[in-house]
Parts: sequence; structure tokens; C-alpha cells
Amino acid sequence: MPFKISPKTLEATRDTAKANAQEGRGMDLLGRLRRGDSLSDEELATIFLSPDIKTSELIDLAKEMREPHALEIETFCPLYISNECDAECLMCGMRNFNNSLIRQTADEETIKDQLKILGHRGIRGVALLTGEYRHGKMRKEMLNRTSIATRDALTSQFEHILINVGSIEEEEYEPLLHGVPRLDDGSVSPHITMCTFQESYHPDVYKKFMGTTTENPRSNFTRRLQNFDRAAAAGMRSANPGVLVGLNPDLTYEMLALLAHCHHLQNLGMTTYVSLPRLRKASGAPHSAGVGDDEFFRLIAVLSAGIPKAKLVISTRESPKIQQKLLPIIDVLTPGSPGVAPYTLENARFEVEASQFEVADHRPFEEILGECLRAGAKIDGYEPTTSTDLNG
Repeated sequence: MPFKISPKTLEATRDTAKANAQEGRGMDLLGRLRRGDSLSDEELATIFLSPDIKTSELIDLAKEMREPHALEIETFCPLYISNECDAECLMCGMRNFNNSLIRQTADEETIKDQLKILGHRGIRGVALLTGEYRHGKMRKEMLNRTSIATRDALTSQFEHILINVGSIEEEEYEPLLHGVPRLDDGSVSPHITMCTFQESYHPDVYKKFMGTTTENPRSNFTRRLQNFDRAAAAGMRSANPGVLVGLNPDLTYEMLALLAHCHHLQNLGMTTYVSLPRLRKASGAPHSAGVGDDEFFRLIAVLSAGIPKAKLVISTRESPKIQQKLLPIIDVLTPGSPGVAPYTLENARFEVEASQFEVADHRPFEEILGECLRAGAKIDGYEPTTSTDLNG
């Protein structure tokens, strides 16, 4: 059955967890988690909400539970093909009515060059992103360009390719995945991940920020929610849901919904990545307040300890200080720019006027990932190189 949520059920679970936390049940649950017990989503929410459990304790537990695989992470870089978009998301610089954004679309040769630059700089994982288009020529063109870029990335020996182009209809998966090798059972053979961030799992919050206009490709909450079910039916075996942390002030609700989604995806046999970007400034957007560091740390720590099979993703929306603090309890750190085709041999462009959102860390990804390596991390998806000559 396709994934569904019941806001009333999630809210009731949240309220029970809050009551249990206030009654002091969190410490006992924390002990059970430390002993290796699997906890229910309600119990994980109780730990998250417990006032008698310090955030430092949660981080320490998450570190403890990751051993002996602590500091084993993956990486990939985003590569935006276009920042044109038909959607109306209030918090996003790419929204269609944002006249402040410099619109850009990269052609096929530019994308090939960008993949070549990333590969030469040692990156072996790439996320291909576009805006979202409901109907017409632009939608067909961007899906086709993403399909070509996917094949180019495979030819260029990228080991992990993530596709983030919005909700895909059932009949669109075949052309999108055209030419991609498959196993005998029809499953996609290379590591290709479908990314569809719900942003908020609460229909009212979703409606407030994503809009309701029929021609708006983001307006259908359920269509977006069930995109991974269509991806699984099309043979994809890796999924990347996500919440825009801070969009909904009720973070406990969002955590419960995200947990439910992860369980559903894992039951489908899908490798599950979980992205937790914090709300940041975007071109011309008034909504820039996210959650504080302490609450963010608690969320990451509880998810890291509570659903160890899910791979937690943070990006360089976070500062170097935050990256290093969370490095021992996450699975993926993704550096790079949200600009269209932004990469050079040495760094990237980061103009917020032409980007989806603002990032906190503008350092070259060699410096960011090098810092992780010096901290003792093993990084899948990155091969350090000292050469800057594309012909070398």
C-alpha cells in the first residue's frame, strides 16, 4: 500500500510522548536504548522531549551506538541543472514568483563539464537537481536533461547518483531511467537514489508554505508523499526523504512522521537516507528562522541512535563548527553550492541571488572533507587529489 499518514494519530502519539517525558520515563527508555532494545516511535519521541536528559547525553549515546563504525561517512555534491521552477514554495529562492532570483539553466555540455570537474576533484557522488514543473515543455525537457546527466555520471564512474527533480508520475520513470542497467528482477543496478523532501509532513503547514494552486506542482501533498512508492515500483531501491527543519515549529510531529516514512521505505526494501536541512535564508524570502542548535542536536542524536539503518545527511548549510560536532553521529556530509553549474577547478560560486538558499560554509569541498579526514573519518565517495589540471 502507498504510504499514508494520519495527522491526528501522529498528534496523539506526540501528546502521549510529551506526557511520558514530563512523568520522567525518558531515563528508563534511554537505558533500554543503550542496552540495544528497539524502541517504538513514541518511545523515541519521549526521549527527545525528556527535560531530564541532557543533549550531551544523547550525543554520547549516539556515538557509543555507532561504534565500531564511528566516523565512517559518505559524501556527494549537489549539481543544479536549473533554478527555473513552477512551484510557489514561500521559503525557497526558486519559487516562480521570485523576481529577485537570477534564473539560469545549464545546457548538456555544461553539465558534462561540471561532472568532469567534480570527478577530477575526487568527488564520486553527485545529486542532480532541477526546479519542479507540473506540465509542458519545460517539465519534459528537464526530466530528459536529468536522464542524460544520470547516464553521463554513470559513464564518468560516479558511484552514487541522487535525483532530486520533484514528484515523478508512474509513466515518467521509464524515460527518466532510460539506459540505466537493471538486475534480472528489474531493480536498478547502480546506486541511484530518488530524493523527495516532504519539507513538512503536516498537511496544514505544507499547504501554508507550498501553496494550493492547481498548476503548482508542489500543491498536492499526497502526490509528493507517495513519490517513493512509485520509485520503488519503477525498480529504484534507494530513497532520500527529508524535513526542512524549522518550517513546522512542532519538530516532534515531524520526527514521528519521518520515522513512520522510514519504516515504510525500509519495509519496501529501500536503502534510506534522511536529510535534515535547517531552514535558511533564501533570495527574497521572509521565512529564515530555523530551530536552535540544541534542539537540532537532539533530533540528530535521537534519530542516529533510534533508527541506525537510516543514513542521516547534513550539508554545508551548517557551519564548520556544527559539522564537526555532528560528524561522529551522522552518515553523510554533503558539501557544495546550490547555484546552477557552479563548480570551477578550485572552488564554486555561492551567490544567494542565483541560488535556492544560503549555505554557511563556502570553503572548497577538499578543505571541508580534508578536515573530516584529519579527524579520523573514512569517506566513501571521495578520493583526494592534488592535481588541478583536467588533462593531467
